Amino acid sequence: MNKYVKPLFVVGLSSMIIAGCGSQEESKPAEKAPAAQPAAAPEKNDDNQNKTDQEKGNEEGLIRIMEQNIAYTLDGEQKEQTAFLKHNDNQNYSMYVLPEYELSAEEPNKDVLMWTEDDSVFMRIELLPNDAEWSIVEENSKAQLAAVGPEVKEAQTPEDPFFSNTWARETQSGSDIVTTYLIKDDEQPLKLTLFTKEGADHRSAFLEMAKTIMKEDK
Repeated sequence: MNKYVKPLFVVGLSSMIIAGCGSQEESKPAEKAPAAQPAAAPEKNDDNQNKTDQEKGNEEGLIRIMEQNIAYTLDGEQKEQTAFLKHNDNQNYSMYVLPEYELSAEEPNKDVLMWTEDDSVFMRIELLPNDAEWSIVEENSKAQLAAVGPEVKEAQTPEDPFFSNTWARETQSGSDIVTTYLIKDDEQPLKLTLFTKEGADHRSAFLEMAKTIMKEDK
């Protein structure tokens, strides 16, 4: 019987090897197709978080180029420079800002556009509600001006359609000049308060930039 033991052992060993190979082959599909797991949330793309101002505008239905030339006068001298599109999230609008100025939030519903060489020269921007009570806004504006200077008088407005329905008053204290413009536009009512001074009359530049203000959807 010993002469059959070796062949039987070989046959048995071969069967085990074949069975083992079959088990490995059967296990391979399980490795390729693991049990279903909940879908992971898509990773945020950093590029989407750093969109240019123009891309942001396009998403919101606005088509505004990234820069625009603005002509203005500064202390009686005619100037023209390239202004760049800036978006403001505090009151949800965009505007073109000249290089020597900086736009920033002051407090909720109020922003300041300041001259970078002297931050005491600036324009306060307030987007008012469409149903603003203009008589109350005018009264409050007069009181604010009267707190600065003793005499509040009517101020000139630019000959531009943007200012066609505008209330403007001004006062002065020493060399400091404060001018308030209430722009009574049905779609985009604004209150602009300009703080300038003798020898640094930036009112024209501020108003030209203010003309480019455009509300955006939240």
